[in-house]
Amino acid sequence: MTIQMIIEPGIGQWRSAVLDEDGFPSSLSFHDETALSPVDAIFRARVTKLDTTNDMAFLDLGNGLTGAMSLRRAKLLVKGRADKISDCVTEGAALIVQVVAESAASEGKAYSVTPRPRLMGRYVVVEAGGARLNFSKDLQPKAVKALTPLLEPLAAQGALIVRSRAGVVEPEVVAAEATTLMAALAPENDKPGLLFAFSPMEQALIAVPDGDGGVAIEGGGPFANARSVASERWPDILDRLTTYDGDGPAFEHYGVEEAIEEALAGKILLPSGGWISIHETPALTVVDVNMGQALKGRAAGDAKLIVNMEAAMAVGYHLRFQDIGGLVVVDFIDMSAKGAARDLMQALDAAFDGDSVPVQHTGVSQFGLVEISRKRKGLSLKARMQRNREPEVRPEAAALELMRKARRLGRSAAPGGIVITAPKAVCDWLEAHPVYRDDLTLQTQRALTFKIGPLAVDLA
Repeated sequence: MTIQMIIEPGIGQWRSAVLDEDGFPSSLSFHDETALSPVDAIFRARVTKLDTTNDMAFLDLGNGLTGAMSLRRAKLLVKGRADKISDCVTEGAALIVQVVAESAASEGKAYSVTPRPRLMGRYVVVEAGGARLNFSKDLQPKAVKALTPLLEPLAAQGALIVRSRAGVVEPEVVAAEATTLMAALAPENDKPGLLFAFSPMEQALIAVPDGDGGVAIEGGGPFANARSVASERWPDILDRLTTYDGDGPAFEHYGVEEAIEEALAGKILLPSGGWISIHETPALTVVDVNMGQALKGRAAGDAKLIVNMEAAMAVGYHLRFQDIGGLVVVDFIDMSAKGAARDLMQALDAAFDGDSVPVQHTGVSQFGLVEISRKRKGLSLKARMQRNREPEVRPEAAALELMRKARRLGRSAAPGGIVITAPKAVCDWLEAHPVYRDDLTLQTQRALTFKIGPLAVDLA
């Protein structure tokens, strides 16, 4: 069976990568526990403060987390006209909200939330708000007929959208998922705190793309657990699940680690000898296209076109692989050849073909710039791995990477306890999250020691 996706279990965070038809990693996803990232989680919240100057509401999410709701999102709570935040909510009000975007919470900022939660399951999507039942246009009439009587009672509690995948499993399986997700939007608990979140394994399985390719899971235990969950809840992927049996870690075997290193590098080399660099700012992302060594042995006009065409394909790939969203400005090399701009636009269209989120772009401006708008899904790869766009590893990322290495080393035949050496910020983060240290000890059955110093994992 051709492998279409690989899943790497971890401590606190799972990762998955989709492979293209040539076996090259085309997209990368992180699946976090709520303690690491609460994005998409549902919380019972209480409004603690109204900022009338900026028309913002701040909420206590429990668990030591703070949410922030803009006026635009707060307007979803009212039917009539609302001109200011106080028209929508009052201090002390209890709400059910969903975290919709990662923030620099470690720097004292709040998480962006919406009062209209939306949960994406594998077969259905449920949303708070008006009652309705919608079916994907790709579902066959026979499937719609079988699902309607099972889902209509649930749709009375909120919006229920049935995805096309629902047509390949038994109606009762679809109804079971819809029941679970709808219940998450109508909890009985009235105290601020977490109400619902998918586990990292559940997130990874829901993200399995359509198709008949295999889904290789690293590790016998995680594979067995995934099969058990898929058998009960998502049977359409059950026969596609397989254990990874390659040499070395799966992400290294399939070139994902190499692709991550390339993406985080200052220069991304192109086949012709040119290169691109990607710089993210709070407002937009800038991609600079450079000639590099591409002029050697080529006419200037040909070299410019070749580098720009390669850069267009690289931009499409890296926006998808690094999950870069929002406004992107690409500074292509100026070209004067007739038809060059048209060829470049065709290359860009081809590069964005098949992207899982909407992408739009302008033509080439008189300054050689192309503006691209790509729907933002969450933190980009660089934002996950580096703080403040500086080449400084985030403590969370460094800690998780150390956990991966320690887990692999601890499962080897070599004797000794595990010694993790890390900077103080990383050790402090691990100290504040003892569940991950305990999980590592349980999985490796080895003594665990921490030291301050350069990042390293050893046995002693």
